[in-house]
Amino acid sequence: ARAEVARLLLLASGDKFADVMPDWPAEKENQPLGQLPVLIETLEDGTEFELSDSVAIEKYLARKSGLLVKTGSMDTAREDQLRSQINDVIDMHYAYMFAPEGSHEVIEARYRSNAKAFVKYHEKILAENGSNGHYFGSKTTYMDIALFAFITVIRQPNEKAIKDCTDYFSESNAPGLNKVYETVQASSIAAPYVATLK
Repeated sequence: ARAEVARLLLLASGDKFADVMPDWPAEKENQPLGQLPVLIETLEDGTEFELSDSVAIEKYLARKSGLLVKTGSMDTAREDQLRSQINDVIDMHYAYMFAPEGSHEVIEARYRSNAKAFVKYHEKILAENGSNGHYFGSKTTYMDIALFAFITVIRQPNEKAIKDCTDYFSESNAPGLNKVYETVQASSIAAPYVATLK
């Protein structure tokens, strides 16, 4: 799931790529920092560029596609902040599903607190941009795509997930977020990725 934004960006680019899942955990020690995802790009001269960390990969691909904010350092900082806040929620989502017995209650409380704060703040930011289905300006950017991928993942049914964990992101509770989701879903950028979900 941490590779969904990168996968969407790669599909949108039209570049050929192989989506490979290593034998895990057998291949764990062979990965940079022992984690996934990892991007390995073969350059024109035959050398390889290797990059780990999901957000670093996303931003590299988004920059190549011209999807990062270009309206100054403050908007760039805001973009980084908003993207980081997605992890504040999704990390608790996964932590709960794989938590040992006895720790679910604490993790659930953190998830609910983070999700509530996330919706409140992001709805405010989106309203300040005119509630037009975009975080910045009037065109789809990296942050819009990241939000779309986040909601897509968190809405996937999973019996191990926190009960009603998606309620915070419903259309009634988060109309601005849902407008971003729907705008990206209907865009040509997301079309190749959306086709894989059917």
